[in-house]
Amino acid sequence: MSGTTSTRPTLTLDLFSDEATRDCHCVYREIRDLAPAVWLERHSVWALGRFADVRAALGADDVLISSRGVGLNDFVNDQPGRTTLTSDGVAHRKVRKVLMKPMMPRRLAEARGQIDELSDALVVDLLARDSFDGIGDFARHLPVSIVSRLVGLPDAGRERMLEWAAAIFNGLGPMNERFEEAGPAIFEMLDYARKVDRRDLPPGGWAAMLFQAADRGDLEPGDVRGLLIDYIAPSLDTTLLAAGHMLYRLGSNPEQYNLVRADPGLIPAAVHESLRVGSPVRAFTRFAQSDYTMGEVAVPSGDRVLLLYGSANRDERHYADPDVFDVTRNPVDHLALGFGSHHCAGGHLAQLELESLLRAVVNRVERIKVGEPTQLMSNMLHGYASFEVSFR
Repeated sequence: MSGTTSTRPTLTLDLFSDEATRDCHCVYREIRDLAPAVWLERHSVWALGRFADVRAALGADDVLISSRGVGLNDFVNDQPGRTTLTSDGVAHRKVRKVLMKPMMPRRLAEARGQIDELSDALVVDLLARDSFDGIGDFARHLPVSIVSRLVGLPDAGRERMLEWAAAIFNGLGPMNERFEEAGPAIFEMLDYARKVDRRDLPPGGWAAMLFQAADRGDLEPGDVRGLLIDYIAPSLDTTLLAAGHMLYRLGSNPEQYNLVRADPGLIPAAVHESLRVGSPVRAFTRFAQSDYTMGEVAVPSGDRVLLLYGSANRDERHYADPDVFDVTRNPVDHLALGFGSHHCAGGHLAQLELESLLRAVVNRVERIKVGEPTQLMSNMLHGYASFEVSFR
């Protein structure tokens, strides 16, 4: 049901119901077609679904701020946070500079050989099987193997990273059943970050570097624990789901896979297109600290906006035939990893991992066959829980 006024176009749907989660792109289209910003009555938030409006909002970080929280519930947003995700301005730039230091392209080049070796070994192993799970056996392997090693957490932390990351994204949604089920894992992660002993951390790992930055005065000591969460939570599920999207799309579109096999130079473009079509992160919110206007719609100061990355990346106003997976499109401007000051800090690493996986597949696999996927039911993530795959 919907209705509009001159200033408050409104929808009463539940964007996070199981039905809307399974068929989110139909809901996104309804939001895009209604107005630049649509009031979601059930969630008390303005939803932005068009590419130009989402991109502009991400760039307006002096008006639509993150330091008042980026979730869709007051319980999470009211918690004091010292992460890059929930900071703004000078404070954000200071902690982000430290956080990103080991993830810049030049530093990541040191890990590229290891990433390529792991990718190739994985594909060799999967080729020997009749079939395998596209998420559990393919997409999950590299992010967990690489990120856990690079971050350098003790064994207990590495073993729990994946569950903690999934819980965080459910905790950022509305206070529904998924939110409630995520609670224990979130509190476990917070307790772990609070208690981790720097003496247990490998000296070259990213986690250890945070403590070293605090020793130098580059970070406030109180920032270290929050930035540990930045390394734990956002770095796994997003890349994992993106790898799943990429594999499923290439298997479902053999003509596109053949294009990449014929011209491996298309690998980076295929990764960008997979991120655009898949958009692993559904959305984050921002808080309007002053009035914010888009066309005929004005978001009042004090309201919250929901930036729908998945909708923006399928906006027909910006991309021709946006639902079509086209490896020659090369949509380098996609918003799957955000934009502006809060562009995903691990974006370079995600691109490196995905390109490495695809290169290993292209080098050894002639044909990819995929089965019907099972949808992941998550508040703030979009992707598959599993699907059957065979390599030939």
